[in-house]
Amino acid sequence: MYFDYEENVLDLHDVALLLNYERASTEPRFRHAKLREVARNGADFKTIKALTPEWTECPIPRTGYVFDKPRRRLSKNEGAEADLPSNILPTPIPANLQNLSPQDLELCYWQPRNHDGCFRTVALFQHFIDLFPEFTRIRVRVVENKKPRMYSTLANDRLIVEMNLFQPITMNLSCVLPDNQTYITGCDEVSLHAVLGFPPPGGDVDVILDLSSMQFGDVGRGFNGKGLFVLEPKSQYVSRLDKFAKGNDFSDAKESQRIRHTPGDDWLKEAAKRTKERWDKRSVEPWCGHCGAPACAEPLKRCAKCHRAHYCDAAHQLAAWPFHKHFCVEVKK
Repeated sequence: MYFDYEENVLDLHDVALLLNYERASTEPRFRHAKLREVARNGADFKTIKALTPEWTECPIPRTGYVFDKPRRRLSKNEGAEADLPSNILPTPIPANLQNLSPQDLELCYWQPRNHDGCFRTVALFQHFIDLFPEFTRIRVRVVENKKPRMYSTLANDRLIVEMNLFQPITMNLSCVLPDNQTYITGCDEVSLHAVLGFPPPGGDVDVILDLSSMQFGDVGRGFNGKGLFVLEPKSQYVSRLDKFAKGNDFSDAKESQRIRHTPGDDWLKEAAKRTKERWDKRSVEPWCGHCGAPACAEPLKRCAKCHRAHYCDAAHQLAAWPFHKHFCVEVKK
């Protein structure tokens, strides 16, 4: 969390953490679903027979996930529980999933939920900003050439940047049962991808926020391969696109100011409202600087140097450090 006591200034990194958490933890397509199986490295599924040609005839590296939604009615407490990487596995844990690391579980959680997510995340950010006064400012913090860079701009000056990606490098498929819904990313020769661009005052877009970047797998992790989204200078993001697809048209990308409608708009508006409520309480209810989660049964761990950033555990603090270290200011006793 970043504080400089300018209450009317939003912080892009911190807002992105909260928006990502509120969106993913209540994603309707995967709500309360538990992971059943992961198929990687050319392997086929063992618990289902996937007949989808995009899967069976896939010429590029592929990853597949099978999820089970509960068939029984959930109790009130169960129904209110947030979906998280830490509770994505069923109980007892099947033998085929017992060797998944916390980083593996993050990928199993985020990659499916980011399927077709670029316009959803753009709309979510728009709904959030619409809850604030027109001339609200937003602080943009990035690391460029290993040095921190920061500027403040009007939140409403952000732009939607749309580009085509040609020949994706990987494909992933998620099957959700008993809904019998299949979601596929990377099966088209050309796909449209949208991100948010932030210009400094009087300038052109030079910072990109991609909240759905992990649909492309671990190559979509920001902050030195540790983060759950991408927030970086445009030049770095253009280079990153080479990890998503063999070609792109970023140099001819279309820029616009607002998106009109996206599927699930009501759910996104509710996620935006929850995010604003958490932002308004930021001084008393902190969140994890890696995943955006609030404190649960145990209080969050606090950065011993600045006392401002908080984390779920040591692993999340370590994952956030590549970004946080550039803005961590020691509190003098």
